[in-house]
Amino acid sequence: MTTVQLEDDHKIQILLIELQERYVAAHKMRERSLRFTIWLSGMAVGLAWLLISHKTLVISQRLALTLLIAALWTGAGIFILGLRKGFQSNRRAMVKSERALSMYEPGVYLKEESLLPSAFKRVNSKWNDHFSTLCIWLCVAASSLLVLAWTCPEQAETGLLPVKKIENIKGDKKNG
Repeated sequence: MTTVQLEDDHKIQILLIELQERYVAAHKMRERSLRFTIWLSGMAVGLAWLLISHKTLVISQRLALTLLIAALWTGAGIFILGLRKGFQSNRRAMVKSERALSMYEPGVYLKEESLLPSAFKRVNSKWNDHFSTLCIWLCVAASSLLVLAWTCPEQAETGLLPVKKIENIKGDKKNG
């Protein structure tokens, strides 16, 4: 197998193209995970509305609803964590390209400082990164739905929310 010898200009062009692809991929992964979470949140709000506006559920309905919520939460978690894993791999490739372009070295692009802060080259995930925050939100939504499914309020026999009657008060027309 022969290796191709590239000039420095070609190497830089390849690094820039690679880095641009990594940036685009990172944005797409974040956008996809956010859209998915918003979609699930919409489903959760709709289900919550149904739970609080209808009759109390029988035990079999509560169990079925619990299984549905657990299945959706598990599937969502697997999807988000898969995107997170891909994002972290992509991030490591970005940092390699940024290092190869000396973006973390002071004096290369700017006189006294590096182009990118040194914190950007860390690839370890934090508890408050984008994907962890989405997982926490999905846990809160799922927990809320489970609480509603098991403690939904008793409603009137019609299944509708209680309606307050407004009485028409008749009075003199003298008071304005």
